[in-house]
Amino acid sequence: MQIHRLPAWQYTLAGGTAVVLVLHLLGSGPAWLIPQAAATVILFRAARRLRCGWWLFLAASAAGLAAAAFWTVRGGVPATTPMGLTLALQYALHAAAAVQFSRLRRPGGAAEAAAVVLCVAMLAWSFIVLPYLGRPGYQMVDDALAVLYAILDLAILATALRTATGSRRAPGRLVAAGGVMLLASHLVYAASGAVGTAPLLPGGLPHLAAQFWWVFVTAAAMHPQAAQFEAADPTPRRPALIAMYAAAVASPLLPAIADPRAVVIVPALLTAGLCGLLLLRIVLLARLAQRRAGQARTALAEQQALQEQLAHRAGHDGLTGLANRDLLLEHLDRAVAGDRPFALILCALDGFKEVNDTYGHHVGDTVLCQVADRLREFAPEVAMVARLGGDEFGFLSLDVTGAAALAGRVVTAVSAAPYAVGERRIPLTARAGLADGVPGNDAVLGDADLALRAAKQAGGARLARFDESLRAEQSERARIAAGLRRALTDGDLFMHYQPVVETGTSRITGVEALMRWRRDGELVPPGVFIPVAEQTGLIGVIGARALRLACEQAAAWHHEHGLYLTVNVSTHQLRDPDFAGTVLAVLADTRLPAAALVLEITESVLIDAADTPVLGTLRAHGIRIAIDDFGTGYSSLAYLHALPVDILKIDQSFIRRHQDPPLPQDVSLTRAILELARGQGLVAVAEGVETAGQAELLRELDCPLSQGYHFGRPADAATIGALLGAPVQQAVA
Repeated sequence: MQIHRLPAWQYTLAGGTAVVLVLHLLGSGPAWLIPQAAATVILFRAARRLRCGWWLFLAASAAGLAAAAFWTVRGGVPATTPMGLTLALQYALHAAAAVQFSRLRRPGGAAEAAAVVLCVAMLAWSFIVLPYLGRPGYQMVDDALAVLYAILDLAILATALRTATGSRRAPGRLVAAGGVMLLASHLVYAASGAVGTAPLLPGGLPHLAAQFWWVFVTAAAMHPQAAQFEAADPTPRRPALIAMYAAAVASPLLPAIADPRAVVIVPALLTAGLCGLLLLRIVLLARLAQRRAGQARTALAEQQALQEQLAHRAGHDGLTGLANRDLLLEHLDRAVAGDRPFALILCALDGFKEVNDTYGHHVGDTVLCQVADRLREFAPEVAMVARLGGDEFGFLSLDVTGAAALAGRVVTAVSAAPYAVGERRIPLTARAGLADGVPGNDAVLGDADLALRAAKQAGGARLARFDESLRAEQSERARIAAGLRRALTDGDLFMHYQPVVETGTSRITGVEALMRWRRDGELVPPGVFIPVAEQTGLIGVIGARALRLACEQAAAWHHEHGLYLTVNVSTHQLRDPDFAGTVLAVLADTRLPAAALVLEITESVLIDAADTPVLGTLRAHGIRIAIDDFGTGYSSLAYLHALPVDILKIDQSFIRRHQDPPLPQDVSLTRAILELARGQGLVAVAEGVETAGQAELLRELDCPLSQGYHFGRPADAATIGALLGAPVQQAVA
């Protein structure tokens, strides 16, 4: 049969209990020194490996052992010696140790109220009731010391009850049991002392209870968890509270039980009643304080949560939950001030503006959230993923070597599948700009933005990496933009006009107005400054200037020769809600009829502005709309049927294919476009006619109007005026 050995602390508890009971029955005085000395040795061994509270228990044990040995050698304690003086140091150290073990615990209001009332009861009994009863002087001193002991015991009791009811470990409960034994010895001492018995002597009941304290504390020191018996719950349970209440109210009645005289019973009852009322008052105040403290804790917690929420909102995007621009810039500044290279990736959506314009901003917001979910998958690979604003996102990466591959995967992830919003499936592509950063380079954000712009200019759906040439191009664009602003005030912008002729007769029927810019005496090509004007928003002012100058000149030509005027219009102008009013005001000021004005728009711009009411308003007043560069954009019959257009201008790339002799497939393609225009009731204009052979072929194909260097280059108003009234071929010749 297998024998289970008990732990050492259980042997100590059982053996110590047996020794105390045997010595109590024998009534042997000097023999009590043996278990006390053994307990002191055990506590010394425990204090060497445990927390400082056990050193206090060791000091208390040593003090008690020294006092017991002293009075044993002296042959006992004199009757006139206050017993409290013999054990003052021991119990003070006991109380200090009990407080030390519970110094991190939050006291319970009700338990502390009972402890306070019990203390008050003992003070009242010692300094009010006992003098009234006429106790001897030396006994009154002993009673006063007993009150001091009671105060120490209350500290032990309060901590012991919290430990016993809240701790899940055996050492805490053993120490609590020792504290209860110590308090019991003092209560019995107070009752027996009131009738003149000799307290705390070997063989007495108070002495027996005090010796059990040694047994419990020593067993607790032997336990393996002696250093870890923190109480889990700081609030005593209901049985402990009831015990404290009963002790607080009943303690003044102990002398009356021992001496049932009226002179003793009346003060005892009055004291007990006052203790009960005081206890009730303190409990109510304690509950109120706890309630207020709870409300304060709740308010502080709510305030802290609100502060954390505000801090999160300050650094994060409200729509997607990603970090915002400010937080990204903050981390970027840290990277610039750091000591290791980094990379910044900017990502933007191609055609996202059309999503907002077509489906509404609520659909666009849903798409942005879905894009953010895809980009959030890259968060473990980078230092930060942020939304900078609109459809632009940013990645701060500390892996410079893998940044290009990461940017490519970002572009692929965004473009991988359409975005589902309700029943809609919205396909989108993305472009990305990458810039490498080094410590001290605070221009990395601008570099990444230049790379992103280069990716857009290259057609989107791709990655562009920053190099110095992009910065040079940006400097040139800035120089051009500054020059355009000066030109608007200095009058360096002026108009040239290119003839539009009847293909069969070569007679000029219209002119296309073209803006020109002379800078420092040299002409700047329109292909150079027009894109910059569109990027900087100057195209609106420049377009309005061109419209007014052209209409002022064309009004005279129209009244004299019946010419019409064609003016190019940009997306920026069509998006301006005041554009229609501006056009009509210019026509009224220059007295050019609305039927004599044609607004020329590319296919892509026309599709982009199809949802605006501007074109419908202008056509309702008689202004005609022309599709420029037809065949290079959407070239969709559905769009052509739905869009508000009157004139179709065939792109010059189709005309330049016609060599001498022309290839059949090129001729068939041009013929198809002309048939398409006739079928839709549109007037066709062939652009880029440069040779006589091309002009003759267009006559054979019955193309109504033509335009190109063969009929006349763009020229100033005086040159065009000289050409009017004569066949253009003869004027060119």
